[in-house]
Amino acid sequence: MRTLTYTALPSDEGRTVRDIMVRHYHLVGHDVARAKFITERGITVNGEEVRVSRVLVPGDLVEIRLDDGPSERIYPVPGPLEVLYEDEDLICLNKPAGLCVHPSHGHFSDTMANYLAHYFNEKGEPHECRVAGRLDKETSGVICFGKSRSAVAILTRQSERGVRRKLYLALCEGVFEENEGRIELPIEREFTDMQKRVAREGGDYALTFYRVRQRYEGYALVELEIATGRTHQIRVHMSHTGHPLVGDALYGHAGSFGMERTALHAAVSEFDQPFTGERIRVEAPIPEDMARLL
Repeated sequence: MRTLTYTALPSDEGRTVRDIMVRHYHLVGHDVARAKFITERGITVNGEEVRVSRVLVPGDLVEIRLDDGPSERIYPVPGPLEVLYEDEDLICLNKPAGLCVHPSHGHFSDTMANYLAHYFNEKGEPHECRVAGRLDKETSGVICFGKSRSAVAILTRQSERGVRRKLYLALCEGVFEENEGRIELPIEREFTDMQKRVAREGGDYALTFYRVRQRYEGYALVELEIATGRTHQIRVHMSHTGHPLVGDALYGHAGSFGMERTALHAAVSEFDQPFTGERIRVEAPIPEDMARLL
C-alpha cells in the first residue's frame, strides 16, 4: 500500500481532489478508479472519506491510498536478484545477461519478473511486476520495475520528454575515426526476418549518440545514449555504421573476440522519482564477461 499525502496550498483554492490526483501526482485512470471504488478509505480529506469532486481549501490534508493488489499473471519463483535501488514506488535491479525480463515462450518461470514476484511476496508487498523499459535477453545492466501503473506511466513520460536518461556501454568492432558522434537513421522491421531490424528510409525515427571511451586492438569501449527507444536500436545503428557490437550474432559476428553474447550493458539510469521529484541515479557495474576484454 502506498499513501500519497498532499496539503492544499493557497493556489489550490477551488481545485478538486481529482485535480491533485491527475495533475499533481499524474495518476492514471486505473489508480483513480481503484482508490475511489476498491481501496478502503482510498481518498480522504482531513481524515474524512470523500469523492474526487471534493473542492479543496488551503490547508486541507489530502491522502490517497494506492493498492494494486497481488499479481495474478506472474508466478512467484525464488531466484537471485541484485537490487540496486528501491523505494515505495519502484525498484531497480542489475539484470544479468541471458536472463529474460518477463515470461515468454519457453520461459514461464525463470525470468526476472518471476523472481521479483517472489521477492515482493517475501516482503509482504504483493505488487504487480511492471517493467519500465525492457532489455533484450542478452543485454545486462539496470532495469526498473514500477510498483504501480502510475509510477511506470510517469517514468514512460519522462523518457518521452528526455527527463529520464539511460547510458549504455558497448564493445564495438573496428577502428573509430571520430571520438564521438550521432547516428540519425530511421529503423524498421526487416521484411525477410521478423526478429531483425534494419536502418532504412521509411522506418521510425531513431537517434543514437556515442562517445568512444577507450580503443583496443580491433574494438573499442563505447558509451551510448539513445534519444528514442526503437527495438535493437543500438545494435542496428552501430552495425549500419560498420561497428557491430562484439559477439552480436544477429547484426555482427557471433563469438567475436571470444564474447558469447552481444556486448551491451545498461550502465546508468537517471530519472526523477515519480512522486517526490528527487533526482535518482542508479549504476550497474560492468559485468565480468565484458570486463575480461577490457
